[in-house]
Amino acid sequence: MAAMTEKLPTWNLSDLYKSFDDPKIDKDLKKFKKQAEEFEKKYKSTIATSKVTAKHLKTVLDEYCKLLSDSSKPAEYAELLFSTKTKEAKVGALLQRTREAGSSIAKHFVFLELEIGKIPRTTYTKISKEKSLELYKHYLDHQRELAVHQLTESEEKILVETANSRGSAFARLFSEVTSRATYPLQRNGKREEMTQSEILTLLYEPERETRKAAASGITEGLKENSHVCTYIYNTLLQEKSVLDRLRSFQHPESSRHVANELKKEVVDTMTKVVVKNYDIVADYYTLKKKLLGLSELKDYDRYAPIAQSQSTVSYSEAKQMVLEAFGKFSPKLAKITEPFFDKNWIDAAPADGKQGGAFCAGVAPDLHPYVFMNFMGKSRDLMTLAHELGHGIHAQLSSRNPILYYQAVLPLCETASTFGEALVFDLLMERLDDPKEKLALLCGKIEDSFATIFRQIAMFRFEQRAHSARREEGELPTERLSELWQTSMQEMFGASLTLTENHAWWWLYIPHIMHVPFYVYAYAFGELFVFSLYAQYQREGKPFVEKYFEFLASGSSKSPEKLVKGMGFQIDDPNFWQGGCDLVRERVEQAKALAKSISR
Repeated sequence: MAAMTEKLPTWNLSDLYKSFDDPKIDKDLKKFKKQAEEFEKKYKSTIATSKVTAKHLKTVLDEYCKLLSDSSKPAEYAELLFSTKTKEAKVGALLQRTREAGSSIAKHFVFLELEIGKIPRTTYTKISKEKSLELYKHYLDHQRELAVHQLTESEEKILVETANSRGSAFARLFSEVTSRATYPLQRNGKREEMTQSEILTLLYEPERETRKAAASGITEGLKENSHVCTYIYNTLLQEKSVLDRLRSFQHPESSRHVANELKKEVVDTMTKVVVKNYDIVADYYTLKKKLLGLSELKDYDRYAPIAQSQSTVSYSEAKQMVLEAFGKFSPKLAKITEPFFDKNWIDAAPADGKQGGAFCAGVAPDLHPYVFMNFMGKSRDLMTLAHELGHGIHAQLSSRNPILYYQAVLPLCETASTFGEALVFDLLMERLDDPKEKLALLCGKIEDSFATIFRQIAMFRFEQRAHSARREEGELPTERLSELWQTSMQEMFGASLTLTENHAWWWLYIPHIMHVPFYVYAYAFGELFVFSLYAQYQREGKPFVEKYFEFLASGSSKSPEKLVKGMGFQIDDPNFWQGGCDLVRERVEQAKALAKSISR
């Protein structure tokens, strides 16, 4: 395959440290620990008082932001390095060392947010109106809201210091187990051993027997580690149950809603609307069954290409198309993107011991972000590249903010990534004249939307059921979790697609449910929001561009509700979410019309 003959880029992490054994890492960890100790000594007991002034609080927060930004870099470096070298013990040791050092540093910051929540109401009302605190007003207000869920300072410190021997340790173990796992593939009378990324790619192959063999291999590989991964998940479920009880969170997902600055009612409304529209998924897969000429569609047929031959794309072609699509929207967008390619901010080369999937890591406002992916030369890798670069652009634009607002809150963090995908999709659709090729591309986009909206909500519902079952039934066997997974997923497909027994095990490779419980609904939120944004862009044209850039540049300096309202939308209105689902339905109808025209 031509796409794989290129030398694919790997990271240059020298902006952070020279190597895993760079002596500057330990030197910095010691320095940051000393600075954190001095920070606590200097400012503890000076905030939760009626005498605190706006000037003093601003001084504290300015210094706090600088410390957070600087002290995050060793652990971020270790995380990035580990994602590409999970099999190297020395790198794993560095990751653990930086995490433990990070906890040791973070414990000296615990007092700050606790004291912010304890500032006397009359005092806070007065000083929060002063111009000097305008920059930090949203952060301070949010911390005041969180105060009801905070424990005592000594308890909070214990949780910070023990994090790496509790949940974080088990989440890391999950990453190591799944990254090191191999998956057997039986084809042409031979048995191959593949990585997770390699075998998942085969689910998109046109040959049904290859897809079926890949699905069987995935299941076989997952079964090998099912005991340890089930134990990990049970432990994480129980830990969250205890923490939710201690922090007085009513529902398993409540802490995620608070962190996302969303009301439960908003998320529930979105979820209900999406579930109500599950028939869109069933309608599409009924069409796909006809297009593939199958009497029954099974789970390993979900991603089968509509076209008989799969197009490939080289990395250089992918780069060119992304820059062209972004530049068509705005030359500014393309200019922000270019350094990712030119300065090795992307790690795209598949490698032994490299984690699967893709992400973009924004380290700190004073550093550029890093894009991680496994480029396999498939057309969908083009979309993945556009997606992750969208995250990178978001991070670059929001770097004007202090670190407290640098990362977009989860429900909006997928905005730029999904928008970037939409730009590339439109460019590709414009270039195609052949109705069959257009249909194949359109079907791929529909399936991507299903994965981002409907599948994520199905996973959200699986998580709700898993957390509730763990609290009500005790430790859950693999079979029980598999049952909950299968039920949650089958609801989405209805009778249009059959999930085989093999599929019941596939919850065992989902990283989000282990690392960030209830993260997944943010994908659906972001995709549906972007559909509304993109429709607005198509109506307004150039006047929309600067508003969009300003939206991204705001980071998390306002709540999602206020940021979305600023773009003209109401997230508590079911019609807002229905509008996004209607767009997906329209694309399914477009696909049906294209298929009908081709068959004539």
